[in-house]
Amino acid sequence: METASRTSTDKIAEALKLLDEAAHEGKDELKQLLIGKFDHLKGAIISEETKVKEALTAAAHCAAERARHLKEVSEEKAKEVATAVNDSAHKNPWPYIGGAALGALVLGYLMGRKSS
Repeated sequence: METASRTSTDKIAEALKLLDEAAHEGKDELKQLLIGKFDHLKGAIISEETKVKEALTAAAHCAAERARHLKEVSEEKAKEVATAVNDSAHKNPWPYIGGAALGALVLGYLMGRKSS
């Protein structure tokens, strides 16, 4: 009986050894496969990195141009409005004087109120 149990124990040990070797071989194959896929992915990212940098640089340049244009347009519009208000105030100053007085009255009232 001891011989039979020893034989089965030897067979089990041999089977475990084979499984362990297969696991190590499979692990190495899987590791190589993952390394290859990682290298491929890394290469793709690096090749796309320059395209992304160029696109971001172009977008930044475009945004700067738009901001510069908007600044120029808003400066021109502000000058036009200021000139129109100045001309209107010189032609008929009383509405502006009344508006300023009313604004000062309201502001004085609000600042002079005691808060509860």
